[in-house]
Amino acid sequence: MSITEFTHALAERLPGWQPAATAVLIADDPASNRIWDSGPLPYSAFQTDAVQRSVLTHHFGLQLYVMPRPHRPDEYLVLPMLPANTSHQHVQGLRAPRGIAVPADPARAAARLHRRLLIDYRLASATPIRRSSPGHFQVHIALDAQQRPRIRTGYIPVFIELLAHGGFLLDPATGECHLPDTLTPEQTRRQLIKSLQHLRHRDFHITVHSLDGPRSHPPLPPGNPRQGRRR
Repeated sequence: MSITEFTHALAERLPGWQPAATAVLIADDPASNRIWDSGPLPYSAFQTDAVQRSVLTHHFGLQLYVMPRPHRPDEYLVLPMLPANTSHQHVQGLRAPRGIAVPADPARAAARLHRRLLIDYRLASATPIRRSSPGHFQVHIALDAQQRPRIRTGYIPVFIELLAHGGFLLDPATGECHLPDTLTPEQTRRQLIKSLQHLRHRDFHITVHSLDGPRSHPPLPPGNPRQGRRR
């Protein structure tokens, strides 16, 4: 079973978790810098060119780094990554949830994750996410070189809106929310506006940073952002 097949089978048994579409070689993988706790991982493993990793993402802004355990062909490592929008400075002084080894059988691996990692990971993530907040009920959007949005926030409801409902992805290398590169510029614009309207109806203040300077979009009046207008 390949790493991609394993993570897809694992995600089927972990409600709320989604697997990455493709695997990535771990050699020089920038996402490895976002591993919160390496557990039994020897970092010499990153010297190899042949090993691939995958990532599982939860709509609370959490990610799990999944890779074969070195020298143990019947096991995988599942390592908690820093929550979305956080860096190692946000977790200083906090007890990290421990990365663990799991059997290569997806059903047994899912049971072990439920028992030994997932609850601790969710509880431990609340504080660093709050620490990373750019301001009270604030969502900040920067535009990358291709004018695609990269979103920062410190609120789990925003992650749920973007990741569970808005079609956004969570970049394992940066911890930022972004839309798939497969979308056209017009599709990206429409999807971004739709998600931001929902957030503004929920009292979030949006700031878009561009070369022309920041543009502020205050909260909208209360209402149901998912209900269409009646004629």
